[in-house]
Amino acid sequence: MSKVALIVNGKAKISLTVTRETWPLAKPFVIARGSRIETEVVKVTLNQDYFSGSGESVPTARFGEDVATVIAQIQSVATKLADCSEDLDNCRKQLQQWLPAGSARNALDSALWDLNAKIKQISVSEQLNFVEPKNIITVQTISIDSPENMGKAAALLQDFPLLKIKLNQELIIERLNAVHANAPKAKLLIDANESWDIELLEYVDKSVKYLPILLIEQPLKAGEDGILKGRNFSLPIGADESCHTCADIAYLADRYDVINIKLDKTGGLTEGVKLAKLAKAHSLQVMVGCMVGTSLSMAPGLVLATQASYVDLDAPLLIKADRPFGLQINKGNISGLPTELWGHC
Repeated sequence: MSKVALIVNGKAKISLTVTRETWPLAKPFVIARGSRIETEVVKVTLNQDYFSGSGESVPTARFGEDVATVIAQIQSVATKLADCSEDLDNCRKQLQQWLPAGSARNALDSALWDLNAKIKQISVSEQLNFVEPKNIITVQTISIDSPENMGKAAALLQDFPLLKIKLNQELIIERLNAVHANAPKAKLLIDANESWDIELLEYVDKSVKYLPILLIEQPLKAGEDGILKGRNFSLPIGADESCHTCADIAYLADRYDVINIKLDKTGGLTEGVKLAKLAKAHSLQVMVGCMVGTSLSMAPGLVLATQASYVDLDAPLLIKADRPFGLQINKGNISGLPTELWGHC
């Protein structure tokens, strides 16, 4: 843990606390790139006078991040935070220039939104003119395993309306059949995490029309998805690893149907809101997703989820024990954003 105390004009005092945390998972989480049994997050707390705001991010090796470098990035802007701390809205806007898109900026952006909500006594949703998130339907993720074990996992989730199926290039049809057989009422989303090539995508798209599949997410590697331009598929194709900020939309608009907004990629809710608006202007549907974090990571995304067609904020169910005042998720239904967790006065 590191803590930096800041004094502003002899008046307002802000303290920035940065904490590294490790959260064990309920069971191994397996995707095409590998598996893990725990997740490491970075928690930021900003205190000003009697108010406190928090944010959490999940550094991701796929995007060249690790916990140590993310913490260093956060600490590098401590003095700049002090210089603008009397106007938190302006501070948050300047943060977009101080740090690149990524999990460091996300943690600070989230903490600034939370702190501002408490100081102004106005929820983040109200500040954005969004409705408060209530009864948001999220997918529930099934990790890669044998078809038999994925079927057993699906059987435990048969009352969930949406299941997200992690896949690699092997046993695709067998795994999908096993899941559907054990959860026949559930709609399915496929997430290949960049593990397919165009031939495999075309094969799967033609072969699974009998299944209730809503979306194929990031089938091809980011940077190798130019080949999608001009091709037609029976299923919508979603961009995850290929989509980070508003700067990506022009490229994605004629290759994908859906973008997955994850705040650890956008660098926070501030950019995420802009990205959702721009995507819709380009006739792209919006999905709000997450890395594997606690409910504190999910909270800003849940605010944005009110603007989305698909929601993937099930990570609190993947960890062994969540934070206090965590999201309540019942059969895929997120009841709301607890006022004690984030984003409320």
